[in-house]
Amino acid sequence: MASQRPEASIMPKFDKIEDLISELYRNRKLFAALFDKRINTINEDAVLSLLDDDQEKLERLTAYGLLFRSQTQITLESRLQEFFEEFMEVDETVHILYIQENLDRIKEFQSYYLKEQQAIKKDQYLLRIKKSLRSISRITLMNVKTLRNNTDETYKGESNFDIKREKLNNIRTQRDALEGVIKAVEHLLENDLFFKTAADDELLMIVHRLKVALHDSYNNLIEIQQQVIDYLNYIEKRVQVVEKVLRLKTLRDKHYLREQTNFYELAGGINHLPVKKPEPTRSKLSIADMQEKEELQIMILKIKDKLKNKHELKMNVAGEIPPDALINNESIENTVNMGGLKDLFLQNQQDLFSFMQQHQFAEEVDTIERVRLYCRLASLFESELYFTEETAIYNNMEYAMIYPTIKTANIEYQ
Repeated sequence: MASQRPEASIMPKFDKIEDLISELYRNRKLFAALFDKRINTINEDAVLSLLDDDQEKLERLTAYGLLFRSQTQITLESRLQEFFEEFMEVDETVHILYIQENLDRIKEFQSYYLKEQQAIKKDQYLLRIKKSLRSISRITLMNVKTLRNNTDETYKGESNFDIKREKLNNIRTQRDALEGVIKAVEHLLENDLFFKTAADDELLMIVHRLKVALHDSYNNLIEIQQQVIDYLNYIEKRVQVVEKVLRLKTLRDKHYLREQTNFYELAGGINHLPVKKPEPTRSKLSIADMQEKEELQIMILKIKDKLKNKHELKMNVAGEIPPDALINNESIENTVNMGGLKDLFLQNQQDLFSFMQQHQFAEEVDTIERVRLYCRLASLFESELYFTEETAIYNNMEYAMIYPTIKTANIEYQ
């Protein structure tokens, strides 16, 4: 009997995946309830009510590691909860290390693949490389979604300004770390000969889809960065206003405000700010007239169609990226005057891309930044520029020939 005690103390485990799936299915109501309330702990009595008051069943689920018990509180086991959160895409944690781990695995299996001579083993390593590439794509997109949700939830849901500022700064740090690992993956795909010359069609498709996912993620990270900066700036302004209001209240309570300042005199002279928002003018149509008069019915249908078109347009058109969003260098963001740059170009007869490559900035600007500025100018001042159907190539980059006006473009062609 003594020799059996160590074996009895070992946590049991499922030998077959079918047994695990069956156990989860039999107790699906319990796991669904615990997952919905995963932020809080549930006492043992509430859990037993979902198990038909079967204490042995509770002990079994705990022994097999599906539930975690802390005194009289029951929660989902952490691995099971993480699986549910990841699969349901409701995880609030940004898993940047997961991407780095998959990147390291790719490099490891790539080395094995290149050194292996047996075709079967080479295929096994290639299969693992493909799996890691798919994982990077999925995790990256999920992390970007989580960052965006956390940003909105923090700004709108957190009432403590100090905590809100700290959370937003942490989100900013996570965003920067995610951008760094995305660039590392892009560098591997672009510069590694293994991926540039891959003969496997499936691998080429996986790499292509991953590049698209990384590109979309990078653009989303730019928007998230701008959003976090805007939120932080707004918080600082609010904090300054609150501090001034509290200071005024202190002066008022000590009777300094009226006796030693001219605050009331100045405040009394400000009459151009309304105390409350003006009510919009409303006009009511007679229901009887709308039913009887055909011209009113036609007018209502026209208005309905216009509102529908506006709604569809609003849903389909992406929001404008801020002028400085595509520029990573902070010094360039602060020094480049997009409006002034546009005015200089309108006085020139060059195409926009050549103008940007030759323009002399106050500080050194590399080719990539000049391309980004070219894109920003074309996006911001589209109505003032003439877009031709001609394209040109510069350092393996194809760009559109854009001129200040139609007249200038015609002179150039002649």
